[in-house]
Amino acid sequence: MINLIKTFPAQLREALELAKQINSSDISKADIQHIAISGMGGSGIGVNLVKSIVEDYCNLPITLVQGYNLPFWVNSSTLFIACSYSGNTEETLTLLDHARKKTKHIFSITTGGKLKEISDQENFPQYNFSGESGSPRAGLAYPSVAILMLLYKLGYCKELQVSDELKASVALLEEYQEYIQKEAKSIAKDIHGYFTFLYADQKFFPAVLRFQQQLAENSKQLSHANVFPELNHNELVGWVFPKEHIKKSKAIILRSDFDHKRNQKRMDISKSIIKDKAEVLELHAKGKSFSQQLYYFIHLIDWISFYLAEENQIDPFPVKSIDFLKNKLAE
Repeated sequence: MINLIKTFPAQLREALELAKQINSSDISKADIQHIAISGMGGSGIGVNLVKSIVEDYCNLPITLVQGYNLPFWVNSSTLFIACSYSGNTEETLTLLDHARKKTKHIFSITTGGKLKEISDQENFPQYNFSGESGSPRAGLAYPSVAILMLLYKLGYCKELQVSDELKASVALLEEYQEYIQKEAKSIAKDIHGYFTFLYADQKFFPAVLRFQQQLAENSKQLSHANVFPELNHNELVGWVFPKEHIKKSKAIILRSDFDHKRNQKRMDISKSIIKDKAEVLELHAKGKSFSQQLYYFIHLIDWISFYLAEENQIDPFPVKSIDFLKNKLAE
């Protein structure tokens, strides 16, 4: 896992080179009016990450579809993107089966498995990458970059210079690699033995959700994620009971130059309320653009989860409960 996290910048670079080979002419975009993307776990985070990056540029609505049920609105004007690291994700294959009956606009992103088999048989355009690591959560770079480049090549976010942004993100992460690891190790020691509440601006929802997922899978530790301003309309009041649990909790606020000004004030006020009951830690992003700061958070979070696994004296790589679940479902 340490090697997979350390090579994340290199994975972004490789993912970009692979994505440059995507042939958008394979997709007839004339009548596409909306985009539905399926993805669970790490693939789902990749979709959420893309949505946050392109929401100020994309001229079509993008919806992450998870579970087994395809929304009724999916029709012949929908571009359906099936995203599965293994190519065998049960929910994604189920959604693909429904989608192929409703639209001809289908694109797949996978390392292989049944999704690639179906895509080959049906001549669906696809983006394939190596699955050597065997860890979907450590392959986040590939689906996120593939979707970004596909949207750009289709002309849905022309003003976003995807290639330049990704190259800048890689350079940023490589420049701050040592700093990121040092901060991550410090944060991991600080939150060891505590339940963590993970907060951020709505635009950084992919980061706090990634944080929650990585603490679960790598550190084998539960946490809770929420975003401003929504949490100010309910959750903030809950910082009272049960008192014995509040005492063993800490809040982490992700802060960025791209947080909405009103949310910046909300964070300050919320911090003043929470700190009377529990310690509040703040993580500050680096980078000149929103996408750079988002990728910065992703990398920092991954390192925190690794070092917290060390603090918990647990191997971050295995996900035995998930493997057990999948095996039981297969029976």
